[in-house]
Amino acid sequence: MPVNNEVSGIANERIDGKESPVDLDAATLKKILDNSYDEIFVLDGNGRVIYVNNACERHYGMKVSEVIGKTITELIGLGYWHPPVTPIVHREKRRVTIEQTTYLGKKLITTVTPVFDEKGEIELTVHNARDLTQLEAVKYELEMTRHSLVNYRKKSKTDNPKRAFGEIICHSKKMKELVEFAEQIACVDSTVLILGESGTGKGLFARHIHKNSRRKDGPFLALNCAAIPEDLLESELFGYSNGAFTGAERGGKKGLIELANGGTLFLDEIAELSPRLQAKILQVIQERQFIPVGGTEVKKADVRIISATNQDLPDMVEKGSFRKDLYYRLNVIEINIPPLRERPEDIIPLVYFYIEKFNKKYNVCRDVSKECLETLCRYSWPGNVRELENLIERLVVSVRDNEIKTEHLPKLFQQEFKTERRTGNLTVDNNTFSFPPNVPFDVIMREVEKELITRAYREYGSSRKVAKALKISQTKASRLIRKYCKNMEVAL
Repeated sequence: MPVNNEVSGIANERIDGKESPVDLDAATLKKILDNSYDEIFVLDGNGRVIYVNNACERHYGMKVSEVIGKTITELIGLGYWHPPVTPIVHREKRRVTIEQTTYLGKKLITTVTPVFDEKGEIELTVHNARDLTQLEAVKYELEMTRHSLVNYRKKSKTDNPKRAFGEIICHSKKMKELVEFAEQIACVDSTVLILGESGTGKGLFARHIHKNSRRKDGPFLALNCAAIPEDLLESELFGYSNGAFTGAERGGKKGLIELANGGTLFLDEIAELSPRLQAKILQVIQERQFIPVGGTEVKKADVRIISATNQDLPDMVEKGSFRKDLYYRLNVIEINIPPLRERPEDIIPLVYFYIEKFNKKYNVCRDVSKECLETLCRYSWPGNVRELENLIERLVVSVRDNEIKTEHLPKLFQQEFKTERRTGNLTVDNNTFSFPPNVPFDVIMREVEKELITRAYREYGSSRKVAKALKISQTKASRLIRKYCKNMEVAL
């Protein structure tokens, strides 16, 4: 599309008369404007579009040829964007900057500058618009860069090997405080019990504690107690002596407790241990020693134990399926990681982190639209950070366009927002709460909370299911159940 001669002529007048001796021909000017990332949108004095660059296709999904020649009144009537800004510029005869939303849902920051003729009348209005999604991404990247520089300076001054937050990506206040607490307790050898739903990053926290501890130069070994049968789990943990059982390696084999000597042993899914193995782990913690399977020699255990679970251990203790003494030994320090739905501020930083990670891994260059980010922020994330990571990897490798959009998301995301009631969520239908006048607000909220918890526990029968239904952490659900449902019988 040729650049309008009026635009070219006025541009050259400005350049020739004030700033540059270079005479810009129409082709050069068009090349400059078309390659601007920002949208350049020019109206004549009558409000008719005489030029728009290629960015309009990204902002409105319309070709340049479909926009040229239309009047601003037509565009406003077609709902291209709102609120309109050109009438304000013509009325007040000054530059105006405003935030607009296009009919595609994109947020733009738009500056409209009037150009006056010799008589002081507006002969052109020049619109410059930038997608706020990109600005937000740049803002986040700058914030992370600033954060890294501050931490680097701190490290240089104190020679502290810790990296603030390290590989734990977080932006929410509660997570930052949790990471700082983890780093604070890393320097002692006390046992740590990490609680949280599946996929919240319990293993990441355990590794972060180890990296910031005095044992950082020692090994960090992890074992999922639910992934191995009990008979193999015992020998995996404690090792075995020569000839301990049929098929045993000659000379025996060291277990993880011995291999982790001087370092940290992370026991994930600790609630899955059998009562017999619970007793043996208790002995390791209390006496700092153990005996391999089939052996007689007592061995020292110089290891810090960090454990994790997504189960309600207090409830298991009460039911007798988990040893009370072991629970107290494991729970010297407790870290409760909130589910992703309770810290939505972390979703966008995590999305950008994983997009960058998988862009590098698969040698591609994907970005994400603002509408897609908004959809991801509204999703409940039952699988937490692990689900988000898997989704981003899937999108990066499967989407052919450079920009990941809402339509690229799995149907599950579309369905969740088409219905008011989500699968697994509790709703109070055809019921109302009524209270006498002048009842204090906190009393009302306490009664509503009690009613919701008792209904949920009556229907679901476990703290884990109640937590999932009400979108709260399992620890909070357990506490509220003990508070309101102590003597309640549940039919399952």
